[in-house]
Amino acid sequence: MTTSGWLKRGGAVLALAIAVPLATAPAGSAAERVCAGGQLKGGQTTRAEVLADQKITIKVHNHDYRGMLVTIRDVKFDKGLWKGVVGPGKDKKVTTDIFGEPPLGYKIDFEVTSNATNNYTYAISSARCY
Repeated sequence: MTTSGWLKRGGAVLALAIAVPLATAPAGSAAERVCAGGQLKGGQTTRAEVLADQKITIKVHNHDYRGMLVTIRDVKFDKGLWKGVVGPGKDKKVTTDIFGEPPLGYKIDFEVTSNATNNYTYAISSARCY
């Protein structure tokens, strides 16, 4: 094989060696981790407390075949984050943030005023959990 053939093959191998790790790497360096999560009971208020980074994402999922009426509140700062209906099999994502030096304490209330089924879950995620 000639020198130019080896150079072409070496260039292709080098390009492949660079492309594969980039393609399989996580989408961003700030990938979120689930800090807290669990079941939400119908007709009750559930409080979740978590130590996390400045920004958190709250996700509520309705596993039931009926709609779910829920209010999501930040108890620490007495701030309503979202109120509404989550359809059957659907998710609702809400983000909130606090200015300050992490770790930051969050207290989130999930007030479920729907029927007494227990087919609802929540997850609170952030870039860092403490």
